[in-house]
Amino acid sequence: MKKRSFVALLAAVPAVAYAQMGGRRRGGENGAKGGGRAGGPEPQINAMESALHEFEEDLKLTGAQQNAWTAYAEGLRALQKDVARERAPRGAEMQLELPKRLDRVADVARDRLTAVEDIVDSAKALFKLLSPEQQAVADPRLANLIGLSFGATCAPAAARPPQKPAPQAVPPAPPA
Repeated sequence: MKKRSFVALLAAVPAVAYAQMGGRRRGGENGAKGGGRAGGPEPQINAMESALHEFEEDLKLTGAQQNAWTAYAEGLRALQKDVARERAPRGAEMQLELPKRLDRVADVARDRLTAVEDIVDSAKALFKLLSPEQQAVADPRLANLIGLSFGATCAPAAARPPQKPAPQAVPPAPPA
């Protein structure tokens, strides 16, 4: 039951691209990079790759920690590619009967859960190898990068920016 709840949670999380990572891009104002063509298209930046690169630099990994990092990062990349592939429209899949499409949804969710569990295991193994200083850097980010694979963040409530309350409906004034 716990796994189903976890999969449902991951499916229900709204797409908040770089919430934990600050949504920043390298470069100048408005995310523009120097040296580009004036008026040309802005280069695409993969948020996951950017976050992984910055995270790896911030951790200052030793040689003994590198294999654990690689396993974690490769798992995240594979999950992100799987999610992106699934988001691409597929006309042939829509031709399937509803029961087969529902089975496909369940199969994809099970596969993703397995992938996430593998990433969690690699993240725990990496975390154990880190020094206390590195653990302080890694603590808020290890889980958040898993969420970034889905286009979301998993930051604890205390670390999230405060949410504005939903506007309250004002009842109409009675006719005068």
